[in-house]
Order: sequence, then C-alpha cells, then structure tokens
Amino acid sequence: MCAAAQSSAIPGRDLLTFPIGLVVEAPATGGVSGAGIWNPAATELADSNRWRLSVGSMNAPTDVAVTAQFFAVSHAWLGTTYTASMTRANVGKLLRTDTDPLTIGDEIQYQTVLLSLQASRRLLPHLVAGIAVRSRNGRLDDVSRTSTSVDVGVVADHLTPLDLRVGASSFLLSPSAMSRETASLLAGVDARVIARDTSHTIRAGYSFQRANGLYTEHFVYGSGRWDKLEVRVGTAETAIYQQTNWRMRFGVVFHHGGYLVGVAREETPNGFAPSYQFTLSSVFP
Repeated sequence: MCAAAQSSAIPGRDLLTFPIGLVVEAPATGGVSGAGIWNPAATELADSNRWRLSVGSMNAPTDVAVTAQFFAVSHAWLGTTYTASMTRANVGKLLRTDTDPLTIGDEIQYQTVLLSLQASRRLLPHLVAGIAVRSRNGRLDDVSRTSTSVDVGVVADHLTPLDLRVGASSFLLSPSAMSRETASLLAGVDARVIARDTSHTIRAGYSFQRANGLYTEHFVYGSGRWDKLEVRVGTAETAIYQQTNWRMRFGVVFHHGGYLVGVAREETPNGFAPSYQFTLSSVFP
C-alpha cells in the first residue's frame, strides 16, 4: 500500500482481485448477478424481461478485514440492455502507528469505488457484445486518485450440441492511464456435461484472468442443477505478489421465478478464515 501512495498508481486495485459478484463462476461469462462487473456483455436481458435489479456483498476474513458491496440496475430498450452499477471494496481496521505498536489518530482509509455505465446487445443469434465506461476512485489515507477506463466484452452462447458458452473481456482498460491503472484480460468457457433439460443439468468450465504485474488466475469448476437448486464447486490457482496459492470455492444458487439467490464460500490460504459472497438478482417484465 505504501508503494501505491508513493507512485502515481490508483490505490485499491488489489481489492478488485476478489471474486466480487460471482458465485463460483467464470468472471468472463458471469450469470447470477447480471451486474457486468467483469464483462459488460454478461448484462443482457432476455426478450421477455425489461428490468433487473442486482445487489450483493462479500466479507473476507477478519484477519484481512476486506468487505465489498455492489448494486446494479439494468433496463432493456430497443434490443439493447443498459446497466448502471456501483462496486465498493475496502479494508478496515488499518491502525495508524508511529515507532511503536501504540495506535495514534484515526484508522487509515484504504478503499476503491467503481462506477460503470454499460450497454450490451445481441448482434448475432449466438453472440452478445458489450461495452462499459468506468470510473474508478482509489483512496489510501490522504491520497485519492481517479481514472476512467473503457472495457469491451463478448459472450457466445448455445454453441454446439454441448451448449458451449465462451466469454472474453477487458477490465479497467485505460490507454490514457496505463501507468496508473492495471488492466486485466479475462476469458472463460463452460459446457453441458449431462442434461435432461435446462433445469436438470451438469456443467463444467474453465476461467482465466491476467493482470500484468499484479496477478494470474486459473479456475476450474463444475455445477449441478436439479429444479430450483444448483450446487457449484471449483478450485482456483492464483499467482499474486510472487506467491502461488490454491483455494477451493463452494456455492449454492436458488432459482425461483425471476429471482436468483446465490451464496458462496471461498477458502483462503495460510490458515485464514474463509470469505463469503451473497448475491441477489431479480428480473421484471
């Protein structure tokens, strides 16, 4: 964090390496929240729905004290889905000290707020494209900086008899602030393994993320749905800060009418307590 304050980098970029708004799924294909945090093409609303509201939160271990929240609203108009979202992540309990362990003054603020305006549209029967304009503010103590980025993404779905789905996107791509903002490239694919119908199916997938100089993640996962209940499990390998760790992720999604409720748990390395995700989305005609 000290390096972020001394350089021209936007503080808080590492807080967006957590799987915010995801329930054991590839960021590039998304699904449960529909918020488009990671891929603007994942916000598309079906023809029969015109509105979607999404909210969610993440609580990381008390040892780390990272929390995050997001809110998104989507509206479909003339074949295009427009989405506005806000994502906030922060670290609490950063105590200010001097030359000894005794705390002085207020806690150190370390947070980031991401505002996004997005649009997605189905260009072909099996292809959705999206674009997002984002503004990210990062704050570390009394240092506050902001950058603007433009991201693009695609999702190709219902491909081949395996119902293959492929997604790819950029995240925080800011050509005018490349030295201050770290962009990510994301890709993901999943396919049907066994299915009786869309409500009784088993799927498997793979996800890749890379942000130069920050982190690389490989994620393999599977899901099984039976009627309204879906169970998901996966394992992620992440290389960050010159260290590599493995983490298991578990999730449950409840499907009911136009509502999706997701709860996920992610194990953490080095004996820390697990982190938890909660996501709720609802669509309206």
